[in-house]
Amino acid sequence: MAIRKSKENSLQFNGSLEEAKIKCKSALEAGGFKKIENNDSLNQLNAKFNNFFVVGSIDLGLANTEHGVTVSLKSTANADNIFALFSSPNDKIMKSFTDNFK
Repeated sequence: MAIRKSKENSLQFNGSLEEAKIKCKSALEAGGFKKIENNDSLNQLNAKFNNFFVVGSIDLGLANTEHGVTVSLKSTANADNIFALFSSPNDKIMKSFTDNFK
């Protein structure tokens, strides 16, 4: 059984909820995420991340606020491999998403 750790963060998006969903989905695709699932009724997106160094997933929750849309991020990754000693797998997953969320 793998040891998994989580990390949470949030982003603010100035635009509509539909624009944020489209932007999130394209950022996931550009970031190398697989098995992207979209739940329109809950305004959530889930995706798997798997490369040679990192195995994990990301969950995105979108919520309308008075200042735009808040995107809540939660990454979960395996932390029981040799590569996790050198850098955080959750940071790599978050970075893969946020670098493409422009």
